Amino acid sequence: MLQTNILFVDATNNGRSIMAEAYFNQHCRGHLRAFSAGANPDAELDRHILEILKENDITPDDYCPKPIDIFLQPYSPRIDMIVGFTPTIDQFVLPIFPHQPEMTHLQIKPVVERMETVSRKQAVRECFADMRLVVDRALASGQLPRNEAA
Repeated sequence: MLQTNILFVDATNNGRSIMAEAYFNQHCRGHLRAFSAGANPDAELDRHILEILKENDITPDDYCPKPIDIFLQPYSPRIDMIVGFTPTIDQFVLPIFPHQPEMTHLQIKPVVERMETVSRKQAVRECFADMRLVVDRALASGQLPRNEAA
């Protein structure tokens, strides 16, 4: 059976995309595997994201911001679907992937836009809660693939 590989993409790979990768891999084991990347990835993972992942029983040991280009290398896993986040996905150009993966968008407000009224940690917590809800709805509606063989 083939594994379906999903790539969550965001500008810095230090917010929605990396939390979506971690949540998806924790709750959708089997023939699905999530990865994440950024157009301009940050140097290190935000400490608040580490804390929020741990609070949600997700071990964040292997998660770090990474460039999207690593998924274009010959040794990289074949990406079957790319998931971007609106409204910011339009702020950068995605490279052309081999195999022309499907593309979809999820509407999740970025952490930085939430910080106008709350602390950074609370903004990360709210973003994670919204991301979890949106990913669960996308799985239930078929927007994201379910745990079945490709």
